[in-house]
Amino acid sequence: MQMMMNSSKTKYFLLLAFLCCVLNYAKAQNKSLDNLNINQLIKPVDSTNIFIDPGYYIWCGSSILGEDGKYYLFYSRWPHGPRVKDDDTLNYIFDGFKGWQKYSEIAIAVSNKPTGPYKHVKTILKGNFNEQRWDRYTFHNPQVKYFNGKYYLYFISNSFNDNMHFSKILTKEQLHWYKYNCTQRIGMASSPTIAGFLNGTFFQKPEHLIMPDSIKTYEVTVNPSVCKGPDGRYYMMYKSRKPDLGHMTFWMAVANKPEGPFTYYSEVSSSADMASEDPYLWYDKKRKRFYAIAKNFSTKSKSNTEFGSLILLTSNDGKDWGLANSFMVSPRKLNFTNGTEVILSNLERPFLLFDRKGKIQALFAAAAVKSPFNNKTTFVNPEENTFNVHIPLQINKHQ
Repeated sequence: MQMMMNSSKTKYFLLLAFLCCVLNYAKAQNKSLDNLNINQLIKPVDSTNIFIDPGYYIWCGSSILGEDGKYYLFYSRWPHGPRVKDDDTLNYIFDGFKGWQKYSEIAIAVSNKPTGPYKHVKTILKGNFNEQRWDRYTFHNPQVKYFNGKYYLYFISNSFNDNMHFSKILTKEQLHWYKYNCTQRIGMASSPTIAGFLNGTFFQKPEHLIMPDSIKTYEVTVNPSVCKGPDGRYYMMYKSRKPDLGHMTFWMAVANKPEGPFTYYSEVSSSADMASEDPYLWYDKKRKRFYAIAKNFSTKSKSNTEFGSLILLTSNDGKDWGLANSFMVSPRKLNFTNGTEVILSNLERPFLLFDRKGKIQALFAAAAVKSPFNNKTTFVNPEENTFNVHIPLQINKHQ
């Protein structure tokens, strides 16, 4: 009897050891798939890769190949200078660069090449100041995707809520700002063709896709990025906040269709030392994992990178997220083909353009050399202006 019991124990421990080996092997295999290093793919830029407008702040560049073989850049812009006090006596809080909160509009530019030069075509979405609409004012954070024979444009907009109250001590200008800021929601528009966006025949969903639930997400839902997962569902990564104007957080939602409805799926990051914003999300079929480029918005980041640098997050299943093995995408600088290195005050709103074979083609980002917040006049010099940069990437077999 004792021999039989010992034999059973031996078999049990052998089975346990075998299962541990299998799990460790699976983990090792999954880890080995995380070998993407975007930083090594970055090539120098030249003037054709810079999209700037002397009369507008430019932000949020998202490009896609159109049905006519040209590349279309969906981007946000708003005019320089002070705001008139036509509907709000405190409208001066939106002077200059901070005008994005109320006056940003989504426009389209076109190019024959993926990285430019791009030329402005027209504005397609802007606030109509209709008090009855959730998308009363700004149109911002555009990101365009192509799913199932249709172009989908995800964006944010806002209205105004005069009943906002916070426990933090705020100036009247700060409180007024948040009465706009805390109404930001995610919206969507779609068209079977780019021409539909240009001629105004596109569909704009009247309701927002996601709003804060006051359980996990608070005050805002912004920075939408959507991709198709390996299960055929559509995954959205977006930004929110901790309650009472707390630090930034990332969340995932999922839907059976690109237009939703989207429901909560998982937490990406909610700790202060991983505060980030501006995600660009995609599923890497070769590596069988999700990736997201984001702007590091923490002064005590676990990645130990400078504030405002672009970092890479990854997940096997879209639920459990962490830093990628090669998490540094780009510090706040640009290298030019003439050998010049330019240090930036801002490098934000990352977006990846893929070629027809699914390989990464270019990294798009919004940038500024000097802080764009300082100059609130109509005349903004190039160093204080903002621009979109389209960074060429080396396409190779290891992508």
